[in-house]
Amino acid sequence: MRTEGHRGRQDRGEAVRRLRPWSLVLGAAMGLAACGGAGSAMPAMPALRAEGTRIVDEAGDEVVLKGVNLGGWLFNETWITQIDYSLTSRIHVLGQKEAFAADVDAVLKQGNAESWNGGEGYLAPFTAALSERIGEAAAAAFADKVRAYMPALYSDADLPLRKKLSERFGDEARDQLLDTFQEAWIGEADIAWLAAQGFNVVRVPITYRSLVTGPDVERPVSMTWNERTWRRIDRLLEWCERYRVYAVLDLQESPGGHNDYAGTPLLYDDPALQDLVVQLWQEIAARFGDHSAVAAYSLLAEPFGAPDPAARDAMYDRLVQAIRAMADDHLLVIHDGFFGMQTLPLPADLGWTNVVYSTHIFEFGAKSYEDYDFLVNYLHDTLFSEAQAKHGVPYYIASFSTRFDEDWAYDAAQLLIDWYSRRRWSWSVWTYKRIDDPISVQLFGKRSSYGVRTLSGGDFTHPDAFGDDIDTLKSRLAAYAHLQMDPNPRLLEILESGLRAE
Repeated sequence: MRTEGHRGRQDRGEAVRRLRPWSLVLGAAMGLAACGGAGSAMPAMPALRAEGTRIVDEAGDEVVLKGVNLGGWLFNETWITQIDYSLTSRIHVLGQKEAFAADVDAVLKQGNAESWNGGEGYLAPFTAALSERIGEAAAAAFADKVRAYMPALYSDADLPLRKKLSERFGDEARDQLLDTFQEAWIGEADIAWLAAQGFNVVRVPITYRSLVTGPDVERPVSMTWNERTWRRIDRLLEWCERYRVYAVLDLQESPGGHNDYAGTPLLYDDPALQDLVVQLWQEIAARFGDHSAVAAYSLLAEPFGAPDPAARDAMYDRLVQAIRAMADDHLLVIHDGFFGMQTLPLPADLGWTNVVYSTHIFEFGAKSYEDYDFLVNYLHDTLFSEAQAKHGVPYYIASFSTRFDEDWAYDAAQLLIDWYSRRRWSWSVWTYKRIDDPISVQLFGKRSSYGVRTLSGGDFTHPDAFGDDIDTLKSRLAAYAHLQMDPNPRLLEILESGLRAE
């Protein structure tokens, strides 16, 4: 049912102060980690398996995974991390250097605040509107300055950022810079904080590109491992074991691409690329298969680039069979690719065991609580229930958000959490950390509810991948470790209601 009315906007400062003080949270978590003395080995976490529609531990006790995604970390979606600028923010920054800065901002405010890369489709009407204020010649000259920073690197994938870093500094320096960021974005204190809140899982989106080194090419023919990132995952799993938080290792981008975030998906028509994906998962299983903190492998996140469910399932089957051939019996997360949960195969028909079926829920067309209420209570609930009864496996909503920092969106998030709790589905919210672009906040008042912990103001300087020299860029990336990422009290309260649900 709908929460009781639209709750008024809480005072953010007071609500944050009501959260567990950071020093107490970290102290309690570190105390838990210190059992047996500093540096001592932690006892293994219980292995998880599928038993009908439940996930259970070795004793047969049900374990509902409830946690967060470590978005932006090993798959650097720059709209999360605010490395470099969206097109509108870049225009603002360039405009500040001009005598007509106020005119630039006035035109930006008239336009589309949702524009990301936009390209000429945004720049052309912007230039036309600006010319009415400052003249055609001046507006055209300013547009030429903007084009020097296009295409913008603000993206659902890190490929544009990686290419720009390689273009300016070379592949090795690119990897060093991204490693600096990764060191800063997620650390042991983050896992300690999540454990102290009561979360028991982190989903770890990974692009294969972060696991390899060398040039970024459309059709790789081999893979040379980037040991920096492999060591970083190993450290994360050590922290997870220390604080008793499971990890789901998730392949967000595969060689050739199983979705279109980094370009046209090539995987399904290229056996050589498919072989590389198999090789990659065999390497992941060989390195981390014995680590007790690994709850599951999420084999292909959002494989909507498949031409049809049959192609999706054929690729999944190759991966399942390859991992099982290694005597690795981890839970395997199979995503529907947004074809619909009802399109996923019966596991027994393919000989799949210990699988979890999954989808993500963002509902980008939803603009009100009523939209979510219809989707949950009159559409999804019936379809999902019928599909799960047919499949007989656990369900995991591996990524979800209602996105907007609005009363109705928080009510909708509560609706989703109540739905998952009622069905006893595992879940992980998108995402743990998110920076709201301070320029978009200033110009458009644009904030989101994407982050469980958020920076939406204060002292933040965008790393400029186009303009910063390598030392400045490295310094700005390292500074992410010191950002004040405050909990979103409204979202955290909703998620904690799900943590308490029996």
